[in-house]
Amino acid sequence: MSKKRNMVFPIIITAIIIMIIIYLVATAKQPYVECSRKTTDDLGITVKEELRTELDNNKIGQMTLTKTITLPDKYLDSDRYLESIKFALTKSYAYLDSNDIKISTGDNYVLVKITAKKSATLILNNIEFYEDAGLQMRINPNTKSSDVITLSINDKYTEGELMTHMKNNGYICK
Repeated sequence: MSKKRNMVFPIIITAIIIMIIIYLVATAKQPYVECSRKTTDDLGITVKEELRTELDNNKIGQMTLTKTITLPDKYLDSDRYLESIKFALTKSYAYLDSNDIKISTGDNYVLVKITAKKSATLILNNIEFYEDAGLQMRINPNTKSSDVITLSINDKYTEGELMTHMKNNGYICK
């Protein structure tokens, strides 16, 4: 009887350790990289991009992009510019699932939030503004252009490689 009693304690400890390991594995979060970039052009327009990239086995698993375009006061005399930017962004992101995109406007900004899943591709740093009989916007859709950053779901990156790639293109990562 004393042998059985001596065996109960190690069995209980082993069971507790196994449950702790299962819990830690089940609740472990995927590594992620958060990067941002904020630029203000000669016209006073600020474009801020914030990207959260989740990595799964050294591949991009999901991306969340928040892009905010803020206009200076001289372009706010009517809602025309904000609505035009919203329309252009809606058309440029039409290739993504509409449930993954939310575009809204505020008093002086347009906000785009994209959650890229499945086989989606995002192009970063691809908006340029210029003045030509009013405010004009150019969106570069070329995924092969050296002026933009293109990231796709399942692209192979380690955390360090992705951070280096983004930092080399003017982003701040953590």
